[in-house]
Amino acid sequence: MGNIRAELFALVERAAAALVLPPVAQVLIADPRPSPERDAEFGLLALTDGAAGLYYAWLGSSQAAMPARFIADSFAGRPVLELARLALADDDGARSVGVAAINAVTAHVHAQAGFVPASASDSFGGLVLERHDRLGMIGNFPPLVRRARKLGVPTFVVERKAHMVSASAGLVISLDPTILLGCTKIICTGATLLNDSLDQMLAHCRSAAQLALVGPTVGFFPDAVFARGVDVVAGTRIIDPALAYARLRAGAKLGDSAERTVIRRAEYPGFTVLLERARMRALQHAGAPSAHA
Repeated sequence: MGNIRAELFALVERAAAALVLPPVAQVLIADPRPSPERDAEFGLLALTDGAAGLYYAWLGSSQAAMPARFIADSFAGRPVLELARLALADDDGARSVGVAAINAVTAHVHAQAGFVPASASDSFGGLVLERHDRLGMIGNFPPLVRRARKLGVPTFVVERKAHMVSASAGLVISLDPTILLGCTKIICTGATLLNDSLDQMLAHCRSAAQLALVGPTVGFFPDAVFARGVDVVAGTRIIDPALAYARLRAGAKLGDSAERTVIRRAEYPGFTVLLERARMRALQHAGAPSAHA
């Protein structure tokens, strides 16, 4: 398979060829200060039709100085395809903006096609743990770790931060992704798309009976990750982009400006079907008689 970011951008190009994509309305480039006492922060890119996408802003030094590098006010009115192309860049900061743009296009196509992802009760992709499981995690999800340890489920976490490496009864945190081999269920953070490690990480997940890709960054067309064996994608759908922008800018949680979503591979109609639905609806709308005719 090719590079997953290239595959995602190719879908956006197909959408741009079939539909008139709305331009960018506003962009929030986060300038976060990660700490254990704070909630994770996100950047946002919204289109003029209200479709919006997020990116995870706690990667660390690789996203440093983004507000200075990417002047948010300069993006208003620009073609979203232009910003989506940044997903192909060689650095995490540019990829962050590019993935947010891809997520916004995905939200637009879904809306035009009348496709609404199911609501999720939590951010773990509906993962159900049983005592016989071995849980793998790519990225540390403390609530799920606590749940697993309470059940006595051995947990193996792959991290990129050396200071987090540790081993204790029932929990191993390592820099080595081979610890995922033998895990029955794996949950992977969508931030791996931003730091360009997703393809590498998925290569270590083939033995899992269930694989979920989760996080607010996971708002893109899921076809490419489903083709790589992911069973479920659990992301975030922006309901009120203006409110979401205001809350994120203030350092607050998204709250009711967004909702958690889940798409299961077995239930997903596929990009081609959704794009055709969106195209036909657009044609019907364009041909509809005016209310004043």
